[in-house]
Amino acid sequence: MVLVLAAGLSGCTSPTTSPTTTPANQQITIIDSTGKVITLPRAAERIIVTNSDCAEVLIALGAKDKIVGITNTVANTPLMAANLGNVTSVGVWDNPSIEDIIALKPDVVISYASWKPKNLKQFQAANITLVALDCYKMDNLTSDIRTMGVLVGEEKNASAYAGFIENYMNIVKDRTANLTESEKPTVYWEQNRTKITSAGMGSGGDTLIRMAGGNNIAGNETQQYPEVSAEWIVRSNPQVIVRNVGYVKSEDYMKGVIAMVENRTGMSQVRAVKDGRVYVMSTTVAFGPKGFMGLLYMAKILHPDRFADVDPQKALDAYAEKFVPGANKDIYIYPIP
Repeated sequence: MVLVLAAGLSGCTSPTTSPTTTPANQQITIIDSTGKVITLPRAAERIIVTNSDCAEVLIALGAKDKIVGITNTVANTPLMAANLGNVTSVGVWDNPSIEDIIALKPDVVISYASWKPKNLKQFQAANITLVALDCYKMDNLTSDIRTMGVLVGEEKNASAYAGFIENYMNIVKDRTANLTESEKPTVYWEQNRTKITSAGMGSGGDTLIRMAGGNNIAGNETQQYPEVSAEWIVRSNPQVIVRNVGYVKSEDYMKGVIAMVENRTGMSQVRAVKDGRVYVMSTTVAFGPKGFMGLLYMAKILHPDRFADVDPQKALDAYAEKFVPGANKDIYIYPIP
């Protein structure tokens, strides 16, 4: 029997959130991902979002009509473009136009917490309220979602949305909790970069591997994205290889990526290549709001017996039906485990 979990409402709520809808004129207070306390006279009604993951969360919360401005990154994301339509662009995500932002009269601008805008001083000089939320790190994704719910006055929807994601995360957590170190397959994660780059300690790839019950061979590297060599990969002899890529339009492209990795000198002797356990995964499910699907797939890759009854695609179908229309239409992984 294939396990497809219904969207439950489990999970703890943050101190700033209750599963209700904030009255239109009630003051709200949130703590963003940088620890900054932000108080607004009411829930935000006019929002500029520079981060496509935060834009997806706003869509899922039923707040897309509150988005009055986006950046080029958001506009060029096919799923966001399909759901948001023709929304004014304020330029590039890390250096948006202050003049364009002021003209849109936003209540808040939502940016990444991990990367500050290059023109931060202009934001401060213009007295623009900047809210820093990532909405892509699996460790604090649902906390960010609940904070966003308070920000836009959609706590009830945020509770349902976060609970949906947490239910799937908990399936993986419960089934990998008692694994011994010897039961955790060794994994080489490769970033989508020109040079051969892996995922070091605390990076998104490292987190995904760890949560899915794997042992990241670059997990002790203090750099988040250390450059490595093909020789190092061969010496490490990982049992599984996952190459991370961006948006994918065809399986042929993914097959080409796998061939590129496997055809490096000496790679034919690596266990992952010998056993046919080389995968390509899109960044759009490896991290961000759809990261629960990447986690389910990673768990199936690493522990096929423990997750034989879990169908990530059906979980994503439910996500698209309940929260973000069209989220299940793209190609996210190859081959399908």
